[in-house]
Amino acid sequence: MLRTGKQYLESLNDGRVVWVGNEKIDNVATHSKTRDYAQRHADFYDLHHRPDLQDVMTYVDDKGERRSMMWFGHRTKDELKKKRRYHETVMREMMGASFPRTPDVNNYVLTTYTDDPMPWQKTSVGTEGQPLAQRIVDFAEFVRNHDHNCAPNFVDPQMDRSTPDAQARSPGLRVIERNEKGIVVDGVKAVSTGTAFADWVHIGVFFRPGIPADQIIFAAVPVATKGLSVVCRESLVKEDAAEHPLASKGDELDGMTVFDKVFIPWSHVFHLGNPEHAKLYPQRVFDWLHYHALVRQMVRAELMAGLSVLITEHIGTSKIPAVQTRVAKLIGFHQAMLAHVVASEELGFHTPGGLYKPNILIYDFGRALYLENFSQMIYELVDLSGRSALLFATEDQWEDSKLNTLFEKMNSGPVGRPKDRLRIGRVIRDLFLTDWGSRLFVFENFNGTPLQSIRMLTMQRAEFSGSGTYGKLARQVCGIDSVAEDNTEYKATADYAKAMDAARHQEHLSLSTTLAI
Repeated sequence: MLRTGKQYLESLNDGRVVWVGNEKIDNVATHSKTRDYAQRHADFYDLHHRPDLQDVMTYVDDKGERRSMMWFGHRTKDELKKKRRYHETVMREMMGASFPRTPDVNNYVLTTYTDDPMPWQKTSVGTEGQPLAQRIVDFAEFVRNHDHNCAPNFVDPQMDRSTPDAQARSPGLRVIERNEKGIVVDGVKAVSTGTAFADWVHIGVFFRPGIPADQIIFAAVPVATKGLSVVCRESLVKEDAAEHPLASKGDELDGMTVFDKVFIPWSHVFHLGNPEHAKLYPQRVFDWLHYHALVRQMVRAELMAGLSVLITEHIGTSKIPAVQTRVAKLIGFHQAMLAHVVASEELGFHTPGGLYKPNILIYDFGRALYLENFSQMIYELVDLSGRSALLFATEDQWEDSKLNTLFEKMNSGPVGRPKDRLRIGRVIRDLFLTDWGSRLFVFENFNGTPLQSIRMLTMQRAEFSGSGTYGKLARQVCGIDSVAEDNTEYKATADYAKAMDAARHQEHLSLSTTLAI
């Protein structure tokens, strides 16, 4: 099916338990603290029904069914680019990627499961006889057929790290009972962005040294499940749509998901109990989301560059050489992000399930480049804007008959109408000078994976030892033989996990072929 916005909003009135700040929400679709972002999700679904976007937003599967492109399995480079154009369209239609957790993002992480489901079953502990691999496939088909939204909940609570037994005392989610029908879980997942607006909670775990086996859970449960509560921070949404054109559109509401003896049937359990399996995941689960994150960062960089062009033209500084140099930084930043997206696609590879996957090293280091530089780019934009990003008339002040003439003169420039500057300033303020905008800044720095974590996880996964591909040219120039007995952590990694990272072994061959062409 192609879900409509109306169907989505109706589905939210299902008795789910959601807290926003100090208030318990009766209906997420209608309550003043949540209805704006619920409407953004409805807008997302309705985009798929726009005739002018049909070829971008939907596809016809091999059974003749028209489906959302978020379920499209790309098996060639061109198909991956088609999927990217879909994600870009969603971002551009929804305020320049101002909402990082739309359903197409959330559901992308299911790709790793369905691409190669058998390892999830074979390495699972205490689930003998349970056909977990088939259930992964069945679950993915079910949510695809219903156009559902599965919000990832992987992060566990912060804990005391000073003692070896701190892991056991953690209130993180754990299995407390197993029976013939399923499992019972109890505890907390500490970061659950957008879960209040989702259909399913997608449970996973980030590996930590010493993590108890009973905390290794990969499963799914409906948000409206007995014993499950979504506990969100206070809302940052602004009420005045004229003054806050972006911040009035809703808040994704980061929060926690609390499980009070929640039952999960075996049909929705994907893996249990194996820390060694969890050590290889979820970074491979999130590979698809991280490629999407790079695309989002590219669009965000484009928006920042565009805003710098508009505001400097409007205030008459765009021809000043020093200003041009600074605007060029923002444009160059966007071009660098675009280059990483294109390169990751060009040097991709095929997964065990036959999907065409972008080059992991390129898009992960692209994300690192963004996190390293986007604070400086924000500073450049705000500084180039001067008072236009903060000190400007309100809507009522602008419309006042006595004040309007003065404001018109104050905001006149060589390009555009006077009120255009007001509109540009409001967008820049919302994105970078409000608590709503600060939340997006924090999201990129934390939920999108911190800079140091990106580098650490990439180095753990990729083979960067002296005997690897990066040392090959240096060994040749130095006259050093390869160390055949080199035992890297990568060499001890399971073959099925290596297959998820296969671009590393094809990278130099692909690059040489590309350069030759």
